[in-house]
Amino acid sequence: MKNLFQKTMKILFIFGVVFLFQNGALFAQTSSANIDISISPKTPGAGDSVTIQLSSNSIDLDTTKITWYVDGVPGISGNGQKSLAVTAKAAGETTNVRAVVETADGTSSEVSTQITPAGVALIVEPTSYVPPFYKGRSIFTNQGTTRVVAIPNVIVNGTEVSSKNLVFNWQQDGVTLTSDSGLGKDSVTVDGGVPIKDINISVSVLDTSGNILADSSEVISASDPKVLVYENSPLYGMLFNKAITGDYYLGQKNELDLVAKPYFFNLSTDSGSDSTYKWLINDNYVTPSGQDNELLLKQTTTNLSGTAAVSITINNNVRIFQYATVNFNVNFGI
Repeated sequence: MKNLFQKTMKILFIFGVVFLFQNGALFAQTSSANIDISISPKTPGAGDSVTIQLSSNSIDLDTTKITWYVDGVPGISGNGQKSLAVTAKAAGETTNVRAVVETADGTSSEVSTQITPAGVALIVEPTSYVPPFYKGRSIFTNQGTTRVVAIPNVIVNGTEVSSKNLVFNWQQDGVTLTSDSGLGKDSVTVDGGVPIKDINISVSVLDTSGNILADSSEVISASDPKVLVYENSPLYGMLFNKAITGDYYLGQKNELDLVAKPYFFNLSTDSGSDSTYKWLINDNYVTPSGQDNELLLKQTTTNLSGTAAVSITINNNVRIFQYATVNFNVNFGI
């Protein structure tokens, strides 16, 4: 009987200890429930507005008290406060965000995230031809070629990370450019195809562990190339200050030396085997005596007056969608 009593008391004692620990855990529990935290945009830049969102498959967050902390400072709090908007700091500066979720039964859970902004700018550098001393920039034209350079702004521990230590993942129209992507590959050269359409080029910048730090995209639209005609003066040389358009009055001059200059074609020179010039005077084809892009007009008499309709067309012999035409009139005589 004594042994039975001792066994019974031992069982009750063990049961009581288990009961106490179970009830103690019930009131003191801090669990990591099935709560997901996400940010939008996923790769914010400096000064961007960032939305932090909570979601859960096991907790009704719409009726649950949620308290937000930004860099340790309490923010908004209340039932259903499952989203928070913050402004990203400067590049490389981290914002710590924490959310504490308290359910009706006293269970407390928390999730956190960090926002460290970075950025990448895309510089589009078309490689089309422009005449020497042209002060403008090249533009991308039909079937053109352009170089796109990524300029990352990634700062870690106060130090800017060099492009050679970052991984660049390039895409053109949603297709990964595998051979152009990789460590330190911060530029890519793309060609416009046929049919003529916009090119969507994008890049993601990653660290060597595969974490995406920043991304950017650019839509590159094609324009039409141009051809302009200038007077080559025997006294002043090429008059690049004014292209010949509309009507040109020959006056007392006996001759007019016309030079056509292509703009934004993918050509090696302004007059080579990769281009063809076609001169027309009053709808009649004229063959230049010298270079294909230069035509010398002579006024043989001053007793007559009239107008000569001049037209010049240039074609790229390789890229057939690169062509341009300009028309003007030369008035001569009295």
